[in-house]
Amino acid sequence: MPRRYRDAADRTFVHADGPLAEILCDAYLMELTVIRARQLRECHGMHRPDDCWVHLQAAVKLVDTA
Repeated sequence: MPRRYRDAADRTFVHADGPLAEILCDAYLMELTVIRARQLRECHGMHRPDDCWVHLQAAVKLVDTA
């Protein structure tokens, strides 16, 4: 099972504007803006959304604000 299905106590949260958001595909993003969501979608664009939590969270943010 992918790591992103861990218990809440085991989750890794990073600020969306920090450099870890560009590296850690298993991170849960905090304070994600539309501009940062677009940047992260570009950085993680080659990753499959099923395998990359950052890609999926950025896509959800963009859909929610459309």
